[in-house]
Amino acid sequence: MYLSENRYLRIYTLCSMYVAQGIPFGFVTITLIAYLSGRGMDANAIGSITAMSALPWAFKWIWGPVIDRFRFIPMGNRRPWIIIAQLLMALTLLAMIAIPDMTGDVYIFGKTISALKLLCYLVFINNCFAALQDVAVDALAVDLLEEKERGQVNGFMYASSYLGAFIGGACMGRFMAAFGLRTALVFQFGMLIAIMMGPLLFRERPGERLLPWTKGSGHAAQMLKSRQSTLQLLTNIFKAFSMRSSIFAAVFAITTYLACHILANAGAVYFIQEMGWAEEQFTDAIGGYGVVAGLVGSIFGGFLADKLGAKKMIAAASVLLGLAWIGFCFAKPYWIYRTQFVVPFFILEALLLAILAVSFFSLAMTVSWPKVAATQFTAYMACMNLSKTLGLKLAGPIYDRVSFEHIYLTMGIFQIAIVALLLFIDPHQTRRVLGDGEEIIETENI
Repeated sequence: MYLSENRYLRIYTLCSMYVAQGIPFGFVTITLIAYLSGRGMDANAIGSITAMSALPWAFKWIWGPVIDRFRFIPMGNRRPWIIIAQLLMALTLLAMIAIPDMTGDVYIFGKTISALKLLCYLVFINNCFAALQDVAVDALAVDLLEEKERGQVNGFMYASSYLGAFIGGACMGRFMAAFGLRTALVFQFGMLIAIMMGPLLFRERPGERLLPWTKGSGHAAQMLKSRQSTLQLLTNIFKAFSMRSSIFAAVFAITTYLACHILANAGAVYFIQEMGWAEEQFTDAIGGYGVVAGLVGSIFGGFLADKLGAKKMIAAASVLLGLAWIGFCFAKPYWIYRTQFVVPFFILEALLLAILAVSFFSLAMTVSWPKVAATQFTAYMACMNLSKTLGLKLAGPIYDRVSFEHIYLTMGIFQIAIVALLLFIDPHQTRRVLGDGEEIIETENI
């Protein structure tokens, strides 16, 4: 079965890979946060772990030129990278299982270190491989998706990451409460191996080898007749990012998730330790209802961005999100009503964040120059993940110095203010000035 010839197989494979990325990330940023908060960990300790989970995504742009430049064509343009990354993601989960006590010390390589520190390292390594897989999957999407299906499939792919976060957050939270942390990690390992069967069994194009040692007719002659050298690739990337719109799109990507991740980390500590929520109640709200809302928002966000325009939807979602946070600040007397008020607020927040993200994906694809579309688009995604990392890292210091309700007020004002950056972004400037480069996409398979 070949991805290039079957639309539904393409969609399934791309979406399943996004589910695989979402499971470990949802587990770390939702379930593990709740687990550690319930055992007395403070916001700074939790922030270190979640920041380490987000840090590799901030630098995932490094993988773009590597994947574009080095390929094992007999097995496909992108498939070998996806299989390798997926396997290594699963193996790092097995390493986490070996930690005896997440809140104690462990003896490793002749030294005694805290289990928390070791966990930080493993979370970082796991997400390095997840980021590699993500870049390879995005490159596969650029290679194989037809123009008319890119908008919808982007929405489906992002929705799939929410589905993965739902499994890793709410489902694993319940599973961990019933069977323990190690059993939850083993179960995740099994899920990642099962998902890996997709790219392992489905080839990109006719004639490719299923595995390195199997036979195939080869399709190298049908592929790249002229390939960009490393110097040409770097030169084109520089040209693409020399445009004003490209620069401001990157700045917006860096700022767009700052506020929500400051609030997410601080909120886990506040609602569990200060408001007395059970761990399962928090994971149900954020990793359950919130993720479902995000999944729905990501699908409809793609349709709305196509119909109304990506910039308009980004502005609308960002302003509404900021107003919601400001309103939540002044509604503190109602925070005691978990089911009636706080959970519905989390659902609204997740819905708006998903619409904001998917709309920006659409804008980033339009801003990107086709000659370096895969690498440039990855760079924008990396900027968004840098935004997450900064937010997660700043959460602890801000929570220690500012009252929780005033964090919501400040972040709401900030989220509205960054909309001004959109005024400097002309989505069509890059292609208008540098050309559309479509002939390069067809012959060079960037």
